[in-house]
Parts: sequence; C-alpha cells; structure tokens
Amino acid sequence: MLTAVVIINLMISLVCFYIAARVWKIRRTIARFEVRIAAIDRCSSNVLAKSPNFFAKRQQGAHQLRRDYQQLESQLQQVRQLLGLLGLGRMLWPKRDSLRDSFASRPLR
Repeated sequence: MLTAVVIINLMISLVCFYIAARVWKIRRTIARFEVRIAAIDRCSSNVLAKSPNFFAKRQQGAHQLRRDYQQLESQLQQVRQLLGLLGLGRMLWPKRDSLRDSFASRPLR
C-alpha cells in the first residue's frame, strides 16, 4: 500500500513538474513578446511624435502648390486671351493688306 501511495505521489510530482516546465517556457515566450512589443511601441511613438510636424509641413507644401497652381491658371488664361487677340488680329491683317494692295496696284489718274 505504501508503494502505491509513493508511486501515485511520484506520478503527481512528475505531472506538476511537467506543467511547471510548460508554464516557465510560456512565461519566457511571453517575456520575449513583451520586449518586442515594447520596442515596437517605442519606435511607433517616435514616428508618431514626429508625424504632426511632418504632416503640417506637407500640408503647407500642398497649400503653396495650390496657390502656385491658381496663379499659373490665371497666367494661362491671360496667355490664351492674348493668343486669341493675336489670332483675331491675324485674321483681320491680311484683309487690310489685300485692300492696300488693291489700291496700290491701281494706276494713279
């Protein structure tokens, strides 16, 4: 009877040691993950801490580009108007030349 109790106690002890070893291994794995997560958190905090300045600069750049684009649009509109006037003048110019040529080719009386 005594040997049966000792054997049962040894079996229970072995199961407990096995469970303890597994728990210890899981704790080590969790500790490694904790270190990695802390490192990721530090890196992301560094990046996110710099991001408001980054986004503010990019927003200012985008605003400046919009202003420049609007200015270029108005300049383009002016150039188009000028080219339209030049085209109109060019259409009228040959008619004026042809009238002058017709008067110049007539003999004077």
